[in-house]
Amino acid sequence: MGTFASIVSVVSGCATILGFILIFVKYGQDKGASDAEKKEMRKDIDKNAKDIDALGAKVNAIQLENLKVNTSLSSDLGWIKASIDSINKKLDRKEGRDA
Repeated sequence: MGTFASIVSVVSGCATILGFILIFVKYGQDKGASDAEKKEMRKDIDKNAKDIDALGAKVNAIQLENLKVNTSLSSDLGWIKASIDSINKKLDRKEGRDA
């Protein structure tokens, strides 16, 4: 009975040690996979940040161009209004003479 108890004790100790080793191996695998995912996510985040900066620059350029167009249109509208007022005054003067 003493030998059987010592064999069971040795097997139990080996199983316990093997269990701890397997737990540490599994933990290492999970940590490695997690680190790889973090690196990939970091790359994606950096790429997205660059894309956002590029889009911001494009939006600023578009806003400047729109401002130029609005300024030009405002100037043209001012000239058109002045021309119409001038034509209306001439028409009013002509109608006033004819009547």
